[in-house]
Amino acid sequence: MGSSATEDFPAMQEIFMEFRAGRMIMEGKRVVPDPHKGLVRMGRGEEGLVHFQWLDRTRNVVEDDQIVFPEEAVFEKVTQASGRIYILKFNTDDRKFFFWMQEPNPEGDSQLCDLVNFYINRPLEFLGEEEPDASVPLQSSEDIADEDISSRAGNLVGSSMGTEVTSDVTSSGPVKLVDLQRILSNIGPAECNSLDICTAL
Repeated sequence: MGSSATEDFPAMQEIFMEFRAGRMIMEGKRVVPDPHKGLVRMGRGEEGLVHFQWLDRTRNVVEDDQIVFPEEAVFEKVTQASGRIYILKFNTDDRKFFFWMQEPNPEGDSQLCDLVNFYINRPLEFLGEEEPDASVPLQSSEDIADEDISSRAGNLVGSSMGTEVTSDVTSSGPVKLVDLQRILSNIGPAECNSLDICTAL
């Protein structure tokens, strides 16, 4: 989703970062700076996707909104230009957006560039979560598989089975395999309302 016209854009659920930067406009084969004061904002939209937005700071209006998927784009300094010119370049198509830094301290430009690329390439499932702590041991793939199976099977247990399910499990977390086996052993065969479903089971 991209646009250069002023319109209503979805609200950000979470803002990752903002920095002052003007945009540059293509004129033939050249790019020229737009004199407006600008702001680049990166965040997660209500749909859970990463947005790269440019706002006119004077009017506080979003004028461009690009949804960026991991590994789809790169934000980098334009080495052929003099000055503090950066480009958001998409790998999947020919979209290119040029910006000129308006932050007062040029020493922070490379750090901002690195941070933009971090958020662009961050896997979607990690958005909104805390950064993983290196001191926390990771689960083995066998543990993950057991929990995944038990949580999926736990969704199958319900009132449609026609049997009251009792368990001494008090945790609101995922169902453990041992608990699931105990729950399933207490369930009797369900009555089938349709012959086709019974024969399929």
